[in-house]
Amino acid sequence: MHNSKALIPFGFLLALSLVISTYLVTDAMRDIRMSHQIIKVRGYAETQVESDLAIWSITVKARNRNMAEAYAVLAAHREKVLDFLKKNSVEAQETKILSVNVSERKKRTEKGYETSEIEAFKLSQRIEVKSRDVQNISEISTAVADLLGEGIDLQAGMPSYYYTRVNELKGQLLVEATKDARERARTLAEGSGVKLGPLRAARQGVFSVRSADSSSISEGSSDDVSSISKKVTAVVTVDYAMQ
Repeated sequence: MHNSKALIPFGFLLALSLVISTYLVTDAMRDIRMSHQIIKVRGYAETQVESDLAIWSITVKARNRNMAEAYAVLAAHREKVLDFLKKNSVEAQETKILSVNVSERKKRTEKGYETSEIEAFKLSQRIEVKSRDVQNISEISTAVADLLGEGIDLQAGMPSYYYTRVNELKGQLLVEATKDARERARTLAEGSGVKLGPLRAARQGVFSVRSADSSSISEGSSDDVSSISKKVTAVVTVDYAMQ
């Protein structure tokens, strides 16, 4: 009788120890599983800048049946354009005159077949402007069309605008993007009822220069050159363990 009563506490303690052991093993296995689960997030950081370099091309043209006369016209057109640039505060060292391109236009028969007879020589020459005065180039790039009214045969595209100090921003933006990624990961972890563990991996993603009006980031997008105001954006992808 006394032996059976003594076995009751022993059995209770044995059962309790089994429950505790099972809990500890289960909890340890959970920790192991959680340590292998990863939260993958992206972090973003951006800043707005103003372009500090404008590159603009103007092509002057001339056409004449006589090569010498065609070149004389081209030279006159080129000087008119250079004079226009000078009057609009573009310095001589900001311009570069490239070589003359020459092509021939052949006569055609009434049926449209090309003959060996030269109908005219077509000459063209490009003037390239590189200036730090971005606003000035933006303004005169539209005013140059007035030269067409003076009989100057030219073609001028839109200027391309660049921010040349992007590398100076990279370090700061990558730090800010990494901090942003950690906060995003922490929010996801807390929402899932777990704690954020140690950093497992970090990868630099898109580092782009976009128009200040742009609201999207594309992995394959090229840097914007059409806008003076730009956003420089850094993206990082990080992996955190969960605890």
